[in-house]
Amino acid sequence: MTMNPELLFIDIDGTLFDHAKDAIPESAKEAILSAKSKGHKIFLSTGRPYADIDKEILDFPLDGMIVSCGAVVYVENKPIYCKTYPQDELITLVQFMLDNDIGFSLDGIHKNYLSKEAFICLSSLMFKNNEDSELSRAMMAKNNCFPFEDMKEEDLKAVVKISIFTKNKESCEKLFQRIPESLVGFMYKNNHLDLYNGEISIKGITKATGLKQITSYLNIPIEDTIAIGDSLNDLDILKVAGLSICMGNGADECKKIADFTTKDISDDGLAYALKHFNLAD
Repeated sequence: MTMNPELLFIDIDGTLFDHAKDAIPESAKEAILSAKSKGHKIFLSTGRPYADIDKEILDFPLDGMIVSCGAVVYVENKPIYCKTYPQDELITLVQFMLDNDIGFSLDGIHKNYLSKEAFICLSSLMFKNNEDSELSRAMMAKNNCFPFEDMKEEDLKAVVKISIFTKNKESCEKLFQRIPESLVGFMYKNNHLDLYNGEISIKGITKATGLKQITSYLNIPIEDTIAIGDSLNDLDILKVAGLSICMGNGADECKKIADFTTKDISDDGLAYALKHFNLAD
């Protein structure tokens, strides 16, 4: 690995933030600051909407971020890309979810709106043990959401992703059968909780979209990028980055396509990876 300045794209949940300890490992903080001091650029790459990113994370010396799985992209504090939901499809899906008691969050550019069903569903799980990082994030961040009933027309136009939280499997399956070709979604059963959750996003928009937008904006070759992640929504960015790193606690699918698998997040995996490639001291 050369010492040319690199663009580092770092996932949050399960990569930077350890939900088992409800904290960012000190080793990760130190490694990121070290990489920054060596001239590398630091970007977040997350499925979280901007409104769900903790102040502690935003206080890092960031050069930008990919949020909502690529639907919104920032360089410094400037938005350079935003892809919002097609309104007809959004309204149709929302009405179906309301009619069938499917809990959902509408993730917007600046605000998130949580349905009553989702709030009840998540509240009932707040104190139960959970090992799924994305679901944990949603559970802890729910207090940053606004009630769906408070949404205005302009808020609907700012929606970039739908998150699903429900115990109603049959209705959820019917919902996913109705997803139009312009959208793509997934759902899964949490192994530890009686809950189904997933996402419905705009087809073709992934974290890789964000990486390409940033490299184009900065006129930097993709070969000078490094992506670090752990979950299925990291697959696309791991495939396109110049160097791809999967956490030891990551999904098997990510490990198969990554150039390097580091240690678990609980074993200082992020810091280990940055030091392994001489990106941090």
